[in-house]
Amino acid sequence: MWRLSDELLREFERTLEESYLSVVNIARAIKQRWKELPEPVRCRICGVDGSRGIERLSGLVFYIVSAASVGEDIREMHEVTTLKPHMHIEERIRLHMHTSEYRLGSVADEEIVLMDGTLRGAIIRPPAYLTKDVYNALSKLYDLEGVIEDFIEVLEEWYKEITEDVKAGMARKNYLLTRSEYFDRIEAGCRKGDNGDRDNLMILMEYIEYLHALDKLLQKDAIFVAKSFYTSEFTANSSITDSAVLDYLAREQFGEEKAGFIQFKPNLQKSLPWYAKKFKRLDKAEIYGAFVRFADSGSIYMLESTKPIEEDTIAKLCNYEADGYLIPLIHAHRHAEIKRRELKTIISAMLSATDPKYAFLLKRGRDVLEG
Repeated sequence: MWRLSDELLREFERTLEESYLSVVNIARAIKQRWKELPEPVRCRICGVDGSRGIERLSGLVFYIVSAASVGEDIREMHEVTTLKPHMHIEERIRLHMHTSEYRLGSVADEEIVLMDGTLRGAIIRPPAYLTKDVYNALSKLYDLEGVIEDFIEVLEEWYKEITEDVKAGMARKNYLLTRSEYFDRIEAGCRKGDNGDRDNLMILMEYIEYLHALDKLLQKDAIFVAKSFYTSEFTANSSITDSAVLDYLAREQFGEEKAGFIQFKPNLQKSLPWYAKKFKRLDKAEIYGAFVRFADSGSIYMLESTKPIEEDTIAKLCNYEADGYLIPLIHAHRHAEIKRRELKTIISAMLSATDPKYAFLLKRGRDVLEG
């Protein structure tokens, strides 16, 4: 068993001292200062969050995606489906979850929609698996411009159906257009010859569905709230994160880690593919930010929006603060998690009810470890 040695402790303290001195030097060069929080103002706000669960079986990947919006009403989207092809599993399921979250947020009636995560991450996150080679290969097999235009046109009608189901409280099926017969028709109709690459085209269109959902969300006054962040807005070219510098600034300014906020303008370097220009709000989006501590000695959160986060917006958020965080996001997270557990129970029931002849397709790779 490892034991704490004097050498290990000295090395740790040396690292801390180096970091402390860096924080002090950076803080002294920063002109911005914390502003005290305004008095709370009443407003209609909802929070949106999602969750996912995966069952990796021997013959297929079974997964669930759940998203919840909690405000004046509770709205939900729940999807139980299989993943094909078996490539880039984690990334694609996470993308599916975010697509559902953005769709749910886009139909909200509240004045402000709170989203868990970062807006910059949402915009500058083209999947690494959509490489230049993939685009080149698909361009040889399809009229790619035509495929994308046809897909987005159908997607607009598809979105109307999703909106109706969400508002009726019946959003419980697979809502990815790429898993529908419409996608099959578009894929077959836009081939340049007899051959195609349905799998890679499906993966590309999943990302386009994601962009479409994000573009719809940006119609709203959406504010993304990041619980953890490793940004360098004030600490460019430094190994020190903003969070440490902001805490030090508060201590120097107030003598404690007092509640307050600091606005900033992020430097957004988009690396979106050419077809993202078809989504106007997304293509032209500017991002504005603020670091906020909602309660004394509480955590700092990073807020991002396509609109400036002014003091009146902070006042509205303060009305929904509890224990240093925002109540709608707390409830949305809990609701999404509860539904995920319920859906995993449904998956287990479905697997138990299948014909025994499929048993070899439904083995769990970890059974031998968990038995």
